[in-house]
Amino acid sequence: MGNLRIIGHATASFSNSVPDKELRSLVKTETGLSVRRIDNFTLLSLLATYRLFNQNNLLKTLTGNLSLYSVAEYLSIDLFQSVIINMHNNEPIRPFDFIATVGNAANFHLAKTFNIKGPNIFIGATQFPFTKSCLLAELDLHEEHATQAIIVVWTIKNDHKHCHAFAIENCNKRDVLPECNSGVVSSTLIDELIVNQVLITTPCVVTCTV
Repeated sequence: MGNLRIIGHATASFSNSVPDKELRSLVKTETGLSVRRIDNFTLLSLLATYRLFNQNNLLKTLTGNLSLYSVAEYLSIDLFQSVIINMHNNEPIRPFDFIATVGNAANFHLAKTFNIKGPNIFIGATQFPFTKSCLLAELDLHEEHATQAIIVVWTIKNDHKHCHAFAIENCNKRDVLPECNSGVVSSTLIDELIVNQVLITTPCVVTCTV
Protein backbone atom coordinates (compact mmCIF):
# COMPACT_ATOMS: atom_id res chain seq x y z
CA MET A 1 0.00 0.00 0.00
CA GLY A 2 1.07 3.61 -0.44
CA ASN A 3 1.71 6.47 1.91
CA LEU A 4 -0.65 9.05 3.37
CA ARG A 5 0.28 12.45 4.72
CA ILE A 6 -1.37 13.63 7.93
CA ILE A 7 -1.66 17.38 7.45
CA GLY A 8 -3.60 18.15 10.62
CA HIS A 9 -4.68 16.62 13.92
CA ALA A 10 -6.93 17.82 16.74
CA THR A 11 -8.52 16.27 19.80
CA ALA A 12 -11.42 16.76 22.19
CA SER A 13 -11.69 15.14 25.60
CA PHE A 14 -14.18 15.33 28.45
CA SER A 15 -14.66 13.59 31.75
CA ASN A 16 -17.62 11.22 31.85
CA SER A 17 -18.79 13.14 34.91
CA VAL A 18 -19.55 16.26 32.82
CA PRO A 19 -23.37 16.54 32.60
CA ASP A 20 -24.96 16.50 29.13
CA LYS A 21 -26.27 20.04 29.49
CA GLU A 22 -22.84 21.38 30.45
CA LEU A 23 -21.15 19.57 27.57
CA ARG A 24 -23.62 21.03 25.08
CA SER A 25 -23.00 24.48 26.49
CA LEU A 26 -19.22 24.09 26.27
CA VAL A 27 -19.35 22.89 22.67
CA LYS A 28 -21.79 25.61 21.62
CA THR A 29 -19.68 28.32 23.29
CA GLU A 30 -16.48 27.25 21.51
CA THR A 31 -17.92 26.42 18.10
CA GLY A 32 -21.05 28.53 17.74
CA LEU A 33 -22.78 25.46 16.28
CA SER A 34 -26.37 24.50 16.98
CA VAL A 35 -26.13 21.48 19.30
CA ARG A 36 -29.73 21.05 20.42
CA ARG A 37 -30.69 17.39 20.91
CA ILE A 38 -27.26 16.13 19.84
CA ASP A 39 -25.86 13.26 21.91
CA ASN A 40 -22.45 13.38 23.62
CA PHE A 41 -20.86 10.96 21.17
CA THR A 42 -21.64 13.31 18.29
CA LEU A 43 -20.82 16.47 20.27
CA LEU A 44 -17.32 15.19 20.94
CA SER A 45 -16.68 14.55 17.25
CA LEU A 46 -18.08 17.95 16.25
CA LEU A 47 -15.71 19.67 18.66
CA ALA A 48 -12.63 17.70 17.59
CA THR A 49 -13.38 18.26 13.89
CA TYR A 50 -14.14 21.95 14.47
CA ARG A 51 -10.74 22.32 16.13
CA LEU A 52 -9.12 20.50 13.22
CA PHE A 53 -10.70 22.80 10.64
CA ASN A 54 -9.72 25.89 12.60
CA GLN A 55 -6.04 25.13 12.99
CA ASN A 56 -3.68 27.72 11.56
CA ASN A 57 -3.76 27.64 7.75
CA LEU A 58 -5.42 24.20 7.62
CA LEU A 59 -8.54 25.55 5.94
CA LYS A 60 -6.36 26.84 3.11
CA THR A 61 -4.82 23.37 2.79
CA LEU A 62 -8.17 21.54 2.69
CA THR A 63 -9.03 22.60 -0.82
CA GLY A 64 -10.20 19.34 -2.37
CA ASN A 65 -13.26 17.11 -2.34
CA LEU A 66 -13.39 15.67 1.18
CA SER A 67 -14.39 12.20 2.33
CA LEU A 68 -15.15 11.10 5.89
CA TYR A 69 -14.16 7.92 7.75
CA SER A 70 -15.06 7.52 11.40
CA VAL A 71 -14.44 4.63 13.73
CA ALA A 72 -15.29 3.57 17.26
CA GLU A 73 -15.72 0.38 19.18
CA TYR A 74 -19.47 1.04 19.27
CA LEU A 75 -22.02 3.72 18.49
CA SER A 76 -23.35 6.10 21.15
CA ILE A 77 -24.12 4.07 24.29
CA ASP A 78 -25.91 7.05 25.87
CA LEU A 79 -28.32 7.21 22.95
CA PHE A 80 -29.08 3.49 23.01
CA GLN A 81 -29.64 3.61 26.77
CA SER A 82 -32.08 6.52 26.48
CA VAL A 83 -34.14 4.64 23.89
CA ILE A 84 -34.20 1.48 26.03
CA ILE A 85 -35.23 3.47 29.13
CA ASN A 86 -38.03 5.15 27.22
CA MET A 87 -39.29 1.77 26.03
CA HIS A 88 -39.10 0.36 29.57
CA ASN A 89 -41.10 3.30 30.91
CA ASN A 90 -43.68 3.04 28.10
CA GLU A 91 -42.69 6.51 26.95
CA PRO A 92 -42.67 7.55 23.27
CA ILE A 93 -39.35 7.34 21.44
CA ARG A 94 -38.43 10.50 19.58
CA PRO A 95 -38.21 9.76 15.84
CA PHE A 96 -34.75 11.30 15.46
CA ASP A 97 -33.39 9.18 18.33
CA PHE A 98 -34.70 6.01 16.67
CA ILE A 99 -33.19 6.95 13.30
CA ALA A 100 -29.85 7.67 14.98
CA THR A 101 -29.74 4.16 16.49
CA VAL A 102 -30.02 2.47 13.10
CA GLY A 103 -27.75 4.85 11.21
CA ASN A 104 -24.73 6.95 11.98
CA ALA A 105 -25.94 10.24 13.38
CA ALA A 106 -22.42 11.49 14.07
CA ASN A 107 -21.30 11.14 10.45
CA PHE A 108 -24.49 12.85 9.30
CA HIS A 109 -23.81 15.87 11.51
CA LEU A 110 -20.11 15.99 10.61
CA ALA A 111 -20.78 15.87 6.88
CA LYS A 112 -23.50 18.51 7.09
CA THR A 113 -21.57 20.86 9.37
CA PHE A 114 -18.24 20.71 7.52
CA ASN A 115 -19.55 20.33 3.95
CA ILE A 116 -18.05 16.88 3.42
CA LYS A 117 -19.54 15.58 0.17
CA GLY A 118 -17.35 12.59 -0.67
CA PRO A 119 -17.57 8.99 0.61
CA ASN A 120 -18.93 8.81 4.16
CA ILE A 121 -18.26 5.65 6.17
CA PHE A 122 -18.53 4.62 9.84
CA ILE A 123 -16.95 1.37 11.00
CA GLY A 124 -16.75 -0.46 14.30
CA ALA A 125 -13.33 -1.70 15.34
CA THR A 126 -11.78 -2.81 18.60
CA GLN A 127 -8.24 -3.07 17.20
CA PHE A 128 -6.27 -0.75 14.89
CA PRO A 129 -9.15 1.69 14.31
CA PHE A 130 -6.97 4.38 12.71
CA THR A 131 -5.22 1.84 10.46
CA LYS A 132 -8.50 0.37 9.22
CA SER A 133 -9.87 3.83 8.48
CA CYS A 134 -6.66 4.71 6.62
CA LEU A 135 -6.98 1.64 4.41
CA LEU A 136 -10.51 2.66 3.43
CA ALA A 137 -9.43 6.24 2.84
CA GLU A 138 -6.43 5.19 0.79
CA LEU A 139 -8.60 3.19 -1.62
CA ASP A 140 -10.97 6.10 -2.20
CA LEU A 141 -8.12 8.58 -2.61
CA HIS A 142 -6.36 6.26 -5.05
CA GLU A 143 -9.55 5.89 -7.11
CA GLU A 144 -10.01 9.68 -6.96
CA HIS A 145 -13.39 9.46 -5.23
CA ALA A 146 -11.95 12.20 -3.01
CA THR A 147 -8.78 14.27 -2.94
CA GLN A 148 -8.48 14.61 0.83
CA ALA A 149 -10.08 12.90 3.81
CA ILE A 150 -11.09 13.40 7.43
CA ILE A 151 -10.61 10.50 9.84
CA VAL A 152 -12.39 10.61 13.21
CA VAL A 153 -11.51 8.13 15.97
CA TRP A 154 -13.39 7.84 19.27
CA THR A 155 -11.89 6.17 22.36
CA ILE A 156 -14.28 5.83 25.29
CA LYS A 157 -12.66 5.08 28.65
CA ASN A 158 -14.15 4.46 32.09
CA ASP A 159 -13.49 8.04 33.15
CA HIS A 160 -13.10 10.02 29.92
CA LYS A 161 -14.38 10.31 26.37
CA HIS A 162 -11.76 11.15 23.73
CA CYS A 163 -12.06 11.96 20.03
CA HIS A 164 -9.28 12.47 17.48
CA ALA A 165 -9.77 14.16 14.11
CA PHE A 166 -7.18 13.87 11.33
CA ALA A 167 -6.90 15.50 7.92
CA ILE A 168 -5.05 13.31 5.39
CA GLU A 169 -4.10 13.19 1.73
CA ASN A 170 -2.09 11.01 -0.64
CA CYS A 171 1.68 11.22 -0.39
CA ASN A 172 4.11 9.93 -3.00
CA LYS A 173 7.54 8.71 -1.91
CA ARG A 174 9.16 11.60 -3.73
CA ASP A 175 7.25 13.93 -1.41
CA VAL A 176 8.94 12.57 1.72
CA LEU A 177 9.80 15.35 2.71
CA PRO A 178 11.59 18.10 4.38
CA GLU A 179 8.40 19.68 5.73
CA CYS A 180 7.21 16.59 7.65
CA ASN A 181 8.25 17.00 11.25
CA SER A 182 7.97 13.34 12.23
CA GLY A 183 9.27 11.52 9.16
CA VAL A 184 7.53 8.28 8.13
CA VAL A 185 5.60 6.29 10.74
CA SER A 186 3.35 3.25 10.60
CA SER A 187 -0.40 3.63 10.99
CA THR A 188 -0.27 1.12 13.85
CA LEU A 189 2.03 3.50 15.72
CA ILE A 190 -0.63 6.19 15.39
CA ASP A 191 -3.14 3.69 16.82
CA GLU A 192 -0.81 3.16 19.77
CA LEU A 193 -0.40 6.91 20.32
CA ILE A 194 -4.19 7.33 20.27
CA VAL A 195 -4.70 4.61 22.88
CA ASN A 196 -2.08 6.17 25.15
CA GLN A 197 -3.26 9.74 24.50
CA VAL A 198 0.21 10.81 23.31
CA LEU A 199 0.65 14.01 21.31
CA ILE A 200 0.80 13.34 17.55
CA THR A 201 3.04 15.80 15.72
CA THR A 202 1.99 16.83 12.23
CA PRO A 203 2.61 16.99 9.37
CA CYS A 204 3.88 13.44 9.07
CA VAL A 205 3.77 10.58 6.56
CA VAL A 206 1.96 7.36 7.46
CA THR A 207 2.46 3.93 5.92
CA CYS A 208 -0.73 1.85 6.20
CA THR A 209 0.27 -1.47 7.74
CA VAL A 210 -1.50 -3.92 10.04
